[in-house]
Amino acid sequence: MAMVEPRVVVPLRRRQEKRGAERFEMELPLTVGNAGAGTTRDLSVSGLSFTSRQPYVVGEEIDVTVEYLLDGHNFPLRCRATVVRCDASPGGFTIGAKLNTAFVE
Repeated sequence: MAMVEPRVVVPLRRRQEKRGAERFEMELPLTVGNAGAGTTRDLSVSGLSFTSRQPYVVGEEIDVTVEYLLDGHNFPLRCRATVVRCDASPGGFTIGAKLNTAFVE
């Protein structure tokens, strides 16, 4: 039986797209500061969007920790980000944030 190579499909950027970097859809758990929790919707090298039960103020700086597994090990990605949008959505809010700094522990 032949092995199937994994692949990631990356959509081409559309001309009307205003973002500076391609975003990848993925759902990962995250925390904001010491209290807020949510789930990522998408990530890029310059920003992310996530769902949250609580709103955030546009312009607010937040500390975000995205949890992801690699080879069975948890690697938290800690980010400092600025909220650029906060939209009401079913069950809470969709937050868009621009990454200021990030590091992996």
